[in-house]
Amino acid sequence: MGNTITELKENNYVPEIVPDSDLEWFTTNGAPRKIGWGDTPAVLVVDMTLAFTEERKEVGNPCVDANATLLEKARDVGVPVFYVTPSKAGTYPDDYHGTTKTSSGESTRSAQEQAEWDEKIDSIAPELEPEDGEVVLPKPRASSFFDMHTANLLHYYDIDTLIVTGMTTSGCVRGTVVDAQSSNFRTIVPPECVGDRSIISHELSLFDMSMKYADVTPLDEVLEKLDEYAKTEQPVPADD
Repeated sequence: MGNTITELKENNYVPEIVPDSDLEWFTTNGAPRKIGWGDTPAVLVVDMTLAFTEERKEVGNPCVDANATLLEKARDVGVPVFYVTPSKAGTYPDDYHGTTKTSSGESTRSAQEQAEWDEKIDSIAPELEPEDGEVVLPKPRASSFFDMHTANLLHYYDIDTLIVTGMTTSGCVRGTVVDAQSSNFRTIVPPECVGDRSIISHELSLFDMSMKYADVTPLDEVLEKLDEYAKTEQPVPADD
């Protein structure tokens, strides 16, 4: 039996822009279930590079700060942190984020502008710099799982819960969350730790993920949950 609209709003991420007429469907067809946490969480930081964090600083700066808070807690309690960044321009044909071209195939950037962009797309925000031993994976497309071995790597470390952060909410974060859920990870998204160029895209993507693929959980609650893992023995990869 479905919940009421009020209960749906209390238990899920529902922005004001979503009309009650849309929510009515979920109350009559079964409210979204909470996925919950497993035993071995990890953090996956998606595309928190200068190209994105500096693109719209009123969005990027708070997102960087929230991620810094999350990473500090994760490291303090021994929860592993993984990063993905965009592949460099030219790694794949028709690179979707490394170059900007006209319909005739000509670059809209000068050589210097392209070089500056390449540096930003590859540079993780300094506040979030990976520590020694933390894995940084280049990804060719939006999802952090497409044409990669991310799922195998995380399963190797016996990870069952993935806290996904980064930019942008409607693009690489959403693509990653969908594929994380498809790869049988319990998926958590702290809304303060993701950001987008478009506020409406950000809000509706979080709503969509909350309804289908992930638990969109406030950062404060995520930090409290991580504290519960402080004395939990962390997974160790098996010997070769």
